Amino acid sequence: MPEIKPFKGTHYNPEKIADLGLVTAPPYDVITAETKRELLARSPYNVIRLILGKAAQEMGGQRPVAEFEEAARTFRRWLEEEILVTDPEPTLYDLEEEFEAVGKRYCRRGFIAVLRLEAGRSQVRPHEKTMSAPKEDRLALTRHCQANFSQIFTLYEDEANTVEQLLAEARPAKPMLSYSADGVTRRLWRITDPEVIRQAREHLEHREIFIADGHHRYETALLYRREQLQKHPEATGNEPWNFVMSYFSSMSSPGLAILPTHRLLSNFPLPESEALVTELSKYFTVESCPAPAGDLEREADQLLARLAAGNGRPRFIFLAENLDAPLLLTLKPESAAAVLGRLPSSLAELDVSVLQQLVFTHILKISSADMEEQRYTRYTQDAAEALAAVRNGAAQIAVLLRGTKINQVSEVARQGEKMPQKSTFFYPKLATGLLINRLDDEIGML
Repeated sequence: MPEIKPFKGTHYNPEKIADLGLVTAPPYDVITAETKRELLARSPYNVIRLILGKAAQEMGGQRPVAEFEEAARTFRRWLEEEILVTDPEPTLYDLEEEFEAVGKRYCRRGFIAVLRLEAGRSQVRPHEKTMSAPKEDRLALTRHCQANFSQIFTLYEDEANTVEQLLAEARPAKPMLSYSADGVTRRLWRITDPEVIRQAREHLEHREIFIADGHHRYETALLYRREQLQKHPEATGNEPWNFVMSYFSSMSSPGLAILPTHRLLSNFPLPESEALVTELSKYFTVESCPAPAGDLEREADQLLARLAAGNGRPRFIFLAENLDAPLLLTLKPESAAAVLGRLPSSLAELDVSVLQQLVFTHILKISSADMEEQRYTRYTQDAAEALAAVRNGAAQIAVLLRGTKINQVSEVARQGEKMPQKSTFFYPKLATGLLINRLDDEIGML
């Protein structure tokens, strides 16, 4: 059963860091080289100096060991100088985030604690495939720094949102921190009441935990735990590295927003337009969507509206540099059965799985190794950016997708299946640097 515990969170010292918006960052996996430069310029204490970003993977190589060593030295120095401080008692941290997405206001609620790591069969359900390079990179960082810098984003079933209400009622009058950055206002409260913590833990201990975001970080934590168990055969099971810092939110919470992640293909041997449309027509109804007058933002909005107006069948918008107009493709299940028949039902109903299996793999002959290494693929949440990439020659193909639904995520995970990479985007990403979970001996047993 899932075991959740409070922990002694490490965080920026409010007496030395006045504006958390200058020192927090998105998770490592979305930080490009350009974003990294922007974060470095914001503050000499921005958490990017600890998490490093993914520029090494963007360049197709491994990160020099010296970068991990420098991150570890910086982390130790910030602790010594009390730029970062650690709370004296184990705590659950109640988090509230206000933001706008797709024209609607949201207030997402959840809490941060640590989750016991379990190898093999577990009530913790992943739903996405992972890649080896990011895990190797994050494992090296964990070895050097002995800390979780980012939370795993998890979901649990709670139709009445009992835990969310319980923690909201237990909040102190004033949050431990509150700040706004990049369109999101975040507030964090310490919850230390033993009875409230007990009720929250007991409410979740017989429920499945679904990983929404952070699959690479979760698997990295499992790898690090395995290494530590080999080094410490006398371990009791309560050492900090037996747990991973995680954020927990109810699947029924009205504040959850899942955005689509659109696909781009570049440097790819694109088929001739006539042959391409002929192949697509075998498995999809094909409707041309001529571009309306106006800018790319307006065109993207109209294409997404047309995409959302369809029936329950898998569908997406397909653009290619050698086609006159975007195409709305809607699956013809009977025609595609021979190709999709080997997919489990939970995946065969997903737009992104149908796209990868039928279009990318079957029609365009992109191998699983190509996908793993991202040889041709890039991703964006900005539909107008995807359109622009095809129009200006930066990409040969763009595919606009609908957002995956929360019940689809849980069903795939419950069946033990995995969605293609980048199938979900829970917006906004959790802020890195809000809390840090130290794994070193100084913290001791949990």
